[in-house]
Amino acid sequence: MGILFGQFYSNFMKKFLLFVFIGYSTLIQAQTERKVSFVGGARSFLNSNTLVVNDSLADTTTVKKNNGGYALIDFGVNIKPNKNTEILGMFRIRNDYGGFWGSGVNFDVRQLWVKGVVANALRYQLGDINLKQTPFTLYNHHADQIDSLPSVFGLQQNIVNYERFYKDNHSWRMQGADIDFGFTFSKYLKEINVNAFINRLNATNFSTVPDRLMDGIGIQLIQSNKLQLGYFSNNVFDVKGTIAGNNIFKNNVNTFTLNLKQVVGTQELSLNGEAGTSNYHYSADSLAPQLNDYFINVYGDINITKLNLKATLGYLNVGPDFRSIGAQSKDINYNALPTYFNRYTNSQQVRPITLFDVIGNENIYNRTVTSPLMPESKIFNTILPYGIATFNRVGMYCKVLYRGNKGLALNGEYFNLSEIRGQGSFALRKYSIVKFNVNIPVNRYINSKKTLTLQLSTNLQATNRKSNESIENADYKTTQYVAGFRWEFISNFELLGGFISQTNKGFDFIADRNGYTEVIYYTLTNYSLTQQIKAVGIRYNFSSKAYLCALYQQSSYQDKLKNNTDFNINQFGLLYNISL
Repeated sequence: MGILFGQFYSNFMKKFLLFVFIGYSTLIQAQTERKVSFVGGARSFLNSNTLVVNDSLADTTTVKKNNGGYALIDFGVNIKPNKNTEILGMFRIRNDYGGFWGSGVNFDVRQLWVKGVVANALRYQLGDINLKQTPFTLYNHHADQIDSLPSVFGLQQNIVNYERFYKDNHSWRMQGADIDFGFTFSKYLKEINVNAFINRLNATNFSTVPDRLMDGIGIQLIQSNKLQLGYFSNNVFDVKGTIAGNNIFKNNVNTFTLNLKQVVGTQELSLNGEAGTSNYHYSADSLAPQLNDYFINVYGDINITKLNLKATLGYLNVGPDFRSIGAQSKDINYNALPTYFNRYTNSQQVRPITLFDVIGNENIYNRTVTSPLMPESKIFNTILPYGIATFNRVGMYCKVLYRGNKGLALNGEYFNLSEIRGQGSFALRKYSIVKFNVNIPVNRYINSKKTLTLQLSTNLQATNRKSNESIENADYKTTQYVAGFRWEFISNFELLGGFISQTNKGFDFIADRNGYTEVIYYTLTNYSLTQQIKAVGIRYNFSSKAYLCALYQQSSYQDKLKNNTDFNINQFGLLYNISL
């Protein structure tokens, strides 16, 4: 069924694109200066899911099987009316399986932007844009996503990234205007580059919710290939007059960056740093705090080219009251309901978000930054839930990166941090993170042209607090192991496999915060939780841009303390994907 559907879908796309191409060919020939190209893609995902509830009393309320899926086409037209202007419009047609004769079809605009160059000097973009600045101003840290995800799970994570416009450069998708321009010099300075933007975070309801905007500017001064300096400003603010009251919210962040490089023999040394301040306040709310704080992040790199080795040593200090909406927005919303079996047991309790959801459920992921400080997850990331922009952290870290001549890749990270200000106690929590990833291209070591890779990784996190008052103590550990492989056993046919195991054990205090990001209560929570997910798939690659995959995965959730009832979710899916 999947192969027949894939063939049908592929033929449909070819005929569809051919029809559109013929429709535009006359225009292109008549106006040779106008260039039109097509972008987009198509995807179909058919799945069958099974829930097994391991409760002391048989669950007779929850439906245990779910079949569904969808087919969609993203079709975009890229128009270049002249050499200095480019326009993209993309619409989506989506049909959830079970909708017939158009009743289940949705039409939507996925992307719309225009960009160009003015006087060969100023670049601009209007509409949908992807933006980032620095890790402390505007940055998508992907703090809770799994490092070195095996290819079999990467198929679903790629869908999440595509749906939410996540890029490798850690940018956020926003709507507004962006400009870039620069200056070059013959002496003393090499160049100065300037970027500025303004975006709308949310619209007013003409009553209690004001228009909220974000603007920013970045100025990079490049003195030479050895020295670069930067200044970045990011501001979130309400527009006065868009509500009846005069209570205006502002969050301002200003930072300075440094990059200094020096070559000593065959080794490249660099010193990098960023430091800045933040201000977070409401203009006319007597209950709201005014939070002001600073941060420092300084690290040095040594690149030993003969050994293909790069090492980093850094110091991090982020104040307890440092607030940056652009850098502390999370990609995962842990208050969202899971897509499959969101309630279970006879009491219909909400099913917790698990590895199954984090890997492949795009509905729990945010598309853009969020103004409220989103809650962290003690299960997936308790130490740096907002990346290195996490407030109330100080300490050292180091990283090692090795790239072998045959493609062997090794990554290692170690963080040794503590709190700056005690949370509910004068005693301070101590934090440690140990990460290790390895990617082994086995086929290169056995001189095979067909792909055979092995992926292994581990992530160990520990939180500890010792106080004179035993009731304030904390001892909590998260252990995660990942393994996967990818094997091309026949030309264009690949066998994919992966396994993830995660254990959370110990006890810690969860901070409850109000709308002003202030802690109002601490809840002692105990954990003895184990999650596992394993998957296997067979993929046929029609080309580098199209594939069909049959995928089967099993996931389990076991809570020995019974805060949540144990359950298993099994899924079989057929995934067809093509990009233009």
